[in-house]
Amino acid sequence: MPPPIDLTATIGGRKVTPALPIVDGSASPPNELQFNSTLSSFISQNVPLEPVEGIQRRERVLVKMGTLCREWVKSVAAKRGLSSDAVASAGGELFTSGSYRLGVHEPGADI
Repeated sequence: MPPPIDLTATIGGRKVTPALPIVDGSASPPNELQFNSTLSSFISQNVPLEPVEGIQRRERVLVKMGTLCREWVKSVAAKRGLSSDAVASAGGELFTSGSYRLGVHEPGADI
């Protein structure tokens, strides 16, 4: 049995791993290769890519949003009268979804 094929890719600065295993790891037939070429050509001509500066700006915004979220959680914990240890360990995590998470968003799209 051949070794498994690693389909992990970096998209939009994030490492993405397929959720399901490969069904058929054999080489693509000519018609699939032609379709892939046609699709890649269409995408390069019609789908705008976000410049690196835009990606970095989004990442800075997400870091700031995460910081604000964790500060808010701590403030709520303190207002509820939790111990200082509980307040210090309170926090949270932001998770993106949709096209941004998949790395297929257009410049200027929402996060």
